[in-house]
Amino acid sequence: MHHQRSTSVSNASLDFQDLRLSVSIALDIIAEDPTISEAEVCASWCEQQIVRIQHDTDHPGEAIQAPQLSTTCGVGLTVILEDRDGRRLGFASEPEDLSPDGIAQALEQAKSAAEVHSAFGTLPHSVATTPAPPALYDAATLALQPADMTGLATEALNGALATLQDAGYVTHLHVRGQVRSRKEHLVIGNTHGILTGETTAALSAALLVRLPHEHSQGSGYSTATHVQDFAAYDAGVDAARQALEARGGIRPAAGDYAVVFSPRAMAAFLHDALVPGLSLDTVATNASPFATAYGQDIASPLVTLRDEGYQPGMAGSHAITGEGLPSGTTPLIERGRLVGFLADTYHTQALATHFPGLPGQNGMRYAFHGQSFAMRPGIFPTNLCLTGTDPMTLDTLLASVGEGIYIGDLWNTFLHGPRLKGDFSSTVIGPSFQISQGRLAQPLLPGSLSLHGNVRDVLREIMGVADTLQATASPTLQSIVLTPAVWCRRGHFVSVVS
Repeated sequence: MHHQRSTSVSNASLDFQDLRLSVSIALDIIAEDPTISEAEVCASWCEQQIVRIQHDTDHPGEAIQAPQLSTTCGVGLTVILEDRDGRRLGFASEPEDLSPDGIAQALEQAKSAAEVHSAFGTLPHSVATTPAPPALYDAATLALQPADMTGLATEALNGALATLQDAGYVTHLHVRGQVRSRKEHLVIGNTHGILTGETTAALSAALLVRLPHEHSQGSGYSTATHVQDFAAYDAGVDAARQALEARGGIRPAAGDYAVVFSPRAMAAFLHDALVPGLSLDTVATNASPFATAYGQDIASPLVTLRDEGYQPGMAGSHAITGEGLPSGTTPLIERGRLVGFLADTYHTQALATHFPGLPGQNGMRYAFHGQSFAMRPGIFPTNLCLTGTDPMTLDTLLASVGEGIYIGDLWNTFLHGPRLKGDFSSTVIGPSFQISQGRLAQPLLPGSLSLHGNVRDVLREIMGVADTLQATASPTLQSIVLTPAVWCRRGHFVSVVS
């Protein structure tokens, strides 16, 4: 890659200043084009290291796979043209080339692709500067090498195997998973004075332990932004413990039960079933069950939900959005009342008369490789945080329930029919249990039940919230959900035929 200083910079050696220089060059090129009324430039670089774990005592082999390293970088341009054809918007990106030639090529492609977009307001304007927030990473995370990642994966596997061995299991074991690191630089600039960026890094571990002769399985996870906080070993321990707890699972009868969502199950419900309805783009298309509920009570008064865009130590945190604006807290539900939506700048402008004052702090460029130059901003959660009024210990909560079902996790959540209704279904996986006499009792066979319900009903029928919050990463590893266990008065369960 070649910049104005005419030196070659490899993909692997790109740093934050390389990206900032390219964005500045792009803005200079755009300033000389009289056909462009507004423009936005995004340059990003992301490196991911993945070590896969495949331990199978029935088919011995290399349990820790060779590290896989991938990097991606490039520049993306959004241009707004105003001429006799109207107000037109175009976007294009150029991968692997941050040179003036690459920028010029992306610019021409964006102009050629421009289409009438009369509803588009304006690109974000710069805001008053504030002191730089603390970094969302540590030097040790950025410096991780393939050998380090292999060591972390070995820790995760050892945590699972040691726990299983202590329980007397050394054969007929299946352990799958991966340990992943992500490092990224993002720089955003536009013709309204924004020129900003950030560096972020995150670590994640995900393990699945299966005991095929016991028909049980368990999963364990860990996420962190700092190496010192990363608990790879504990992720393995959790997966093994859950598999052990799930032994002897039964197929319960279908029907209506009081239900306790574990933190992981509640995170799946929030991310997959609720978040789509709390996103302003869904509201704009009249596809949200909460489109006309702004300012109204939609949940139990026990429930408060916020999106915390900047929370040190949380892997979903960002100092800026994908539009170059400062991130921050977005209130969504306050003591059961709907007070906000996840939003980006475009939708806050388009719906300003209906929802004045929304912060628009969720315009992110999420892709598989972190925040990507190849994406235009879309609406995504960062760190969803659910808290409860008058929280109680899990034991007290279970005792209050008496009889019911404890859901360890949910999988394969679908919204059915018009989203305006909010109907959903989700498969119950493990470790899940019957609740009997206020305690966890017989484990349930994973995948034997499906939860069918309505998002609004679940929110309204929340009867209690536990006092211990647990962080769960979304399937894309981009967002974090922080939630306690939650008791809902009733859930409708349908038997799943194997």
